[in-house]
Amino acid sequence: MRAGRLKPSLIRAGNMRVLLLIGSGVVASAQIGKAIISIPLIRDDLALGLDVAGLIVAIFATLGATMGIGAGVVVGRWGVRRSLIGGMGAIAIGNVAGASAPDEFVLLAARTTEGVGFLGVVLAIPSMLAELVRRDARDVVMAVWSAYMPAGITLMLFAGPLLPTIGWRNFWFANALVASVCAALLSIYAPAMSTAPRDATSRFFGEIAAVVRHPRCLVLAFAFFAYSCQIFSLSFALPLLLTSEYHVSLGAAGLLSALVLAVSTLGHVSSGYLLRAGVPIWTNIAAAFVFFAFSGFAVHGGVLAAQGTTLIAALALGIGGLAPGAIYAAAPHAAPGPSAVSPTIGLVQQASNLGQFAGPVTLGLWVDHLGWQAAPAIVAPVALLGLACALVLRRILRIDAIQ
Repeated sequence: MRAGRLKPSLIRAGNMRVLLLIGSGVVASAQIGKAIISIPLIRDDLALGLDVAGLIVAIFATLGATMGIGAGVVVGRWGVRRSLIGGMGAIAIGNVAGASAPDEFVLLAARTTEGVGFLGVVLAIPSMLAELVRRDARDVVMAVWSAYMPAGITLMLFAGPLLPTIGWRNFWFANALVASVCAALLSIYAPAMSTAPRDATSRFFGEIAAVVRHPRCLVLAFAFFAYSCQIFSLSFALPLLLTSEYHVSLGAAGLLSALVLAVSTLGHVSSGYLLRAGVPIWTNIAAAFVFFAFSGFAVHGGVLAAQGTTLIAALALGIGGLAPGAIYAAAPHAAPGPSAVSPTIGLVQQASNLGQFAGPVTLGLWVDHLGWQAAPAIVAPVALLGLACALVLRRILRIDAIQ
């Protein structure tokens, strides 16, 4: 299919609705970046230790890592549209409660409310897009959707210079206002969706088991785990590497890291157009992990100047961004049935959050004991795991299931 046919297809599918749904995902993921950039001011205001501060940032990943696939089943049963609007409303409420928090306990409760809302939003939108968009445009739209996470986080990181002026509480109130507007727009324009029957608890676990037993779903989950390990360990390592090894100032290192993360958004979007041009899903995933494997030696090996290291890191996240776009595009094909799209996305989300934990923690322990030059010995094998998943996908996804 030629790229020139994309725009008419999207218009027929409801272009403005697609943009609203993807934009809502960006608003949801911005709540992760909002906490990251606000933490220094929150610590000063509430006198928090690093442990509580880390939990405030990590609460979304904690919920996703423990509840992902189960939350996907709940979204399907409660109703995709209802979960989407309710989730955005929960994000707004969590922001208001967090902005008014007098202590860390209220703030953690507010972040938990936001986290539940986040899961409701990001698990509902892919299912809605899969039904809303015409089949000939679905792969590219799903790939573009996958950019919601880096796009939202990056927007908040670039807002960092405003925080000392407006304060973190006003910043959170502003996020509440944006989420409220999104919820109102979704209540008007989000399409109606069918709701899965509410069967017994045994059926609930049966739906989870059906997804977990499905080889294609598991391969997608392992691939996203490997990708998440790569991107979050690199995002975690780059500021530390630039400041400790290259003596770059903390402010400059933070700005460079934000720019590098922004490049990954281009990879997500490019994946959709490559799929549209006929490049197979597995090829996009394989290309991402091959570059991850080689870039680890260039980034961590100490053979380049700071500018060269930053450039290779940006290319790694840009080319690496081809993987999540292809994985999200594959999810509707890999799901055991249309009603299993949300649980499949939940499994992928759960694997992604596990990678957020495993990648930075493992790399940090490894480097702490053996130094930066030893980092490729642990980064490269994870990239090879992702490459192996791509090769397995080549075998188990039939041509007519991925076009």
